[in-house]
Amino acid sequence: MIALARQPSDGQKIVEAIIRRLPSTHPEYPYYYEHLQRILAGFAGEQRMDAEWLEIELPYPYYFLHGLQMINRSGSTHQIDTIFLYAHFVLILEIKNITGILSYHAPFSQFTRTTAEGVLESMADPFQQVARHVAWIKSLLQQERLDLPVLSAVVIATKNGILTEGFREQPVFHVTGLRTHLQKWLQQYPQSEKDTKMLFRFAMLLLSMHQKITKELKVPLQDIIKGVLCSRCANGQRLRYHYKKWLCPRCGVEEHNALHRALEDYRLLVGTMLTNKSFYEFFAIDSPNIAYKLLQQLPLKAEGTKRHRKYWITH
Repeated sequence: MIALARQPSDGQKIVEAIIRRLPSTHPEYPYYYEHLQRILAGFAGEQRMDAEWLEIELPYPYYFLHGLQMINRSGSTHQIDTIFLYAHFVLILEIKNITGILSYHAPFSQFTRTTAEGVLESMADPFQQVARHVAWIKSLLQQERLDLPVLSAVVIATKNGILTEGFREQPVFHVTGLRTHLQKWLQQYPQSEKDTKMLFRFAMLLLSMHQKITKELKVPLQDIIKGVLCSRCANGQRLRYHYKKWLCPRCGVEEHNALHRALEDYRLLVGTMLTNKSFYEFFAIDSPNIAYKLLQQLPLKAEGTKRHRKYWITH
């Protein structure tokens, strides 16, 4: 059972919205474009790992939580790529879509890669990352009086990530090694006699603790293209509102969901609260009458009256 399905993060959606609305000639456009490519590559690696699980048959019950995000008692965050709950153990996976020649020096917790161009880069130690997650999950299991071993591994999700000798003693493997490692762990750790209902309750506990965590990202609001944009045309082509229809003057497409798509961009880039002024400015609506009618079409909760009126995005 997939208790928490993998979804694109709000961080990814924010960068996508910036790319849609930032002129390609803007000096910061290459930065956001490269940032998005890294996010997409990471998400693709996670999906590759999810597909590998589908090839493995296991008896029920088991629970997956993909992309679990939590805040612990000290206020620190945990963003866990995959948690697999089973009667034998709890498995935490940190998935990396990293290319190049990868090296690790355990005494210094030093993780590096050498790119195809021969550039040496230092990267965050994934084993320290996953160790934090393990300690946190162990404390939650103890709190729930559920006695299960907690295992962990770092998974390299691309064949273009070449592991070197420094990883020999570390819990790391390529995505295609999942089946072999899983079989080894199942033999090593016998099935717990605990009631399977406790496993379900623990999965639901983790799910109840899940909350979206978005890293702070500077959004160049003053430079982005305002308005309701065409989904087909590049470079921020604005749609025109004419006789209750959104039409693109460039490609001629008629968009039916354009207003709601622009509202989602507003939520990601600005926030969940709108005023009449912020609506006029972001949606590039000149007519107060048209703006009022459009506001009524959106899933908004209104508070206040006249010029003090505020609207809140409810979805």
